[in-house]
Amino acid sequence: MKHIYKNFIGLCVCALLVAVFMGCEKDANFKMYQYSMPVVESISPGVGYVKTPLLITGTNFGNQSEPVKVFFGGVEADTVLMCKNNRIVVEVPENAVSGEVSLQIWTNVIENIGTFTVLPTPVVRSVFSENSLGSNIAAAGEKVYIQGSGFGTDPEAVKVSFNGTPAEFTLQDDENIVAIAPQDYASGSVLVTVNGLEIVGDAMLNPSSKGDVTIFYFKNYKRPFIQKDYVEGQQGDRNMATPVDWIVNDAAKCYVNKNADPAKGKVGGMFPKTNALGMQVGWGGSGSATSITNGKMYQTTTLPKGEYQLEVSYVECNAANKAAIVLIAGNQELPDFDKVETSTPLAFCYFTRNDASADNPGVETLNFTLNEQTEVTFGFVATFSNNTYFKISDIKLMLK
Repeated sequence: MKHIYKNFIGLCVCALLVAVFMGCEKDANFKMYQYSMPVVESISPGVGYVKTPLLITGTNFGNQSEPVKVFFGGVEADTVLMCKNNRIVVEVPENAVSGEVSLQIWTNVIENIGTFTVLPTPVVRSVFSENSLGSNIAAAGEKVYIQGSGFGTDPEAVKVSFNGTPAEFTLQDDENIVAIAPQDYASGSVLVTVNGLEIVGDAMLNPSSKGDVTIFYFKNYKRPFIQKDYVEGQQGDRNMATPVDWIVNDAAKCYVNKNADPAKGKVGGMFPKTNALGMQVGWGGSGSATSITNGKMYQTTTLPKGEYQLEVSYVECNAANKAAIVLIAGNQELPDFDKVETSTPLAFCYFTRNDASADNPGVETLNFTLNEQTEVTFGFVATFSNNTYFKISDIKLMLK
């Protein structure tokens, strides 16, 4: 029995010594491990903007991004794009400071691997023309004014294009460029490139360009539609609202939201829950109208000479032949519903489908030609009874 006890004690002591030895050995290996000192050969570029990729070349970088830290004037880069044994790519951080660039990999630190100068990021604040049709329209050869900051003073470092078509320009100073709208450019954004960095400016319309020109002439014309803020007490259950950029007459603003205060005024012209334009009678709160007579919502714009197609898409409707889409000349209120056909509109049509849905929307089309630049008013007029509605999802103006 004594031998067994002694042997048991001996085994326990041996096990304890092995455990201590193994624990010490693991800890010793961890503490004694030495990472190779990285060697930096070059960094490039030495000048650029925040978000610019910076390449560091050298050796002993390893193949893991996690242990790599790069500092720009003491500000750490938060994005390491790549780390291979002979190259590191990082993104210059937002708050980078011009000065020394330092590198840390694991515990090895190199305080100065080169210098980087942070350029002020160019900004385009406005793009406009002096065209009589609007400041966002420029015919070929017309001047377009680009205002912002950070353009510099070297025209060789700057490029301007109209939706990808190169344009001639004059760099007046760090904040102003005057460009010449090029021939046959496609309507779209004006792009300014400074030292390789592309900045997207406002869109410019070529009045000779064909295709979708809605963005240049109409406002708040497709999803997501924007509503006016409710007056305190109008909100209720938000069944309806009033859209911005549209004139909505009192007949169309006939709705009191459920649980809203009727004394705070009625709303109409937009459905926030389904994000659609339109009119509705029925399902409202106390004080809502039970019919609409000559409800109208419209906006005015000026269109250049040309042949056009106007498409109105709608996702719900039970107002077929009770609501019309109308385009008239001039800045004026739309005609009453029963006068639409006799008021010599430029174009009109009725909503025709009561089966329109989100999966199978209805589309009504107006075709018209303008022989000269013309101010026009476009919108909707309706007369219908209770539990009737139409809901518009998109308006598109095409220049043929």
